[in-house]
Amino acid sequence: MAPVIIHLVAAQSETGKTTIMEKLLPELKLHGLRVAALKGNLQHYELDTPGKDSQRFADAGADIAGLTTPDSFFLFGRSGDQDSTTAAAEILDSFDLVMIEGNKKSKNPKIEVVRSAINPEPLLPENTIAVITDRRDLDLEVAVLELGDSKALAEFIINRYFYQKVSHEKEQSRDALTHFDQSGRPRMVDVSEKEQTTREAYAKGEIAMAPETLDRIMAGTMAKGDVLGVAQVAAVMAVKETGRLIPMAHPLGISGVEVDFQPDQDQSKIEIGVRVRLTGQTGVEMEALTGVSIAALTIYDMCKAIDKNMVIQNIRLVEKKGGRSGHYRREK
Repeated sequence: MAPVIIHLVAAQSETGKTTIMEKLLPELKLHGLRVAALKGNLQHYELDTPGKDSQRFADAGADIAGLTTPDSFFLFGRSGDQDSTTAAAEILDSFDLVMIEGNKKSKNPKIEVVRSAINPEPLLPENTIAVITDRRDLDLEVAVLELGDSKALAEFIINRYFYQKVSHEKEQSRDALTHFDQSGRPRMVDVSEKEQTTREAYAKGEIAMAPETLDRIMAGTMAKGDVLGVAQVAAVMAVKETGRLIPMAHPLGISGVEVDFQPDQDQSKIEIGVRVRLTGQTGVEMEALTGVSIAALTIYDMCKAIDKNMVIQNIRLVEKKGGRSGHYRREK
């Protein structure tokens, strides 16, 4: 399988791309990836100057020329009819990822560096997937990551391109935490050694119903009272009780819960969103999903006398932040 190729680009020089690459590479290696790092779109480099042995080898017809030392090597070759990046990637086909500094014109995915003091406005060249910046006011359609947070950048790349690979390798690791002990019996994972961090999860779901049911909910004329008000309270209660409902979930000290309802008259449904936050040693995905589920069930309970055909559907995790696995966002 061909490696993933990502370019680190900026509108101009002196934005610190090399330093960013230098700090990113160890973080990527921690996830078990084989990573190659290249300088992109150079007009000149010392090995290919006329008269150098490597150049003489290439002129003599070698497909690849270069040099080796006791602990390292350098190779260069002709790209022929191909783009030079594509040709290099073919040689590096056993690698997982090729990070290239520079070359804004490439058609490969790009991560752009934006510094407020140097290049404050993003260029967003073709196939930009993220922006790294020290600006806190950027609101873009692509991911915006904090400049200097190499761990978050590595986790973004992992989650976008290598989530299944890394997850599989972690599952195969002898030290990987699972909900089963070595004899195959279920257990609650011991999180006592995990770092306390700020964690957040946002889940959504839907309950579809007859148009007349939705009208009565929004008008507040259901016999049992304020449907969405009761469902909101139920969601908060469910979040706090998740550790008692889900066998292997931990009892948690929740620091914040937000519940939102978005009625959709055209599709005759209500979309439910629950966001949960805490500072702790384990995530709150199950709490957010449980909150959505109980809110939907509460709506059903309060309206079932007039509409037993309501359908609860599409309950899913939308986003999570914090913890070892980093930032996850569901692709639309």
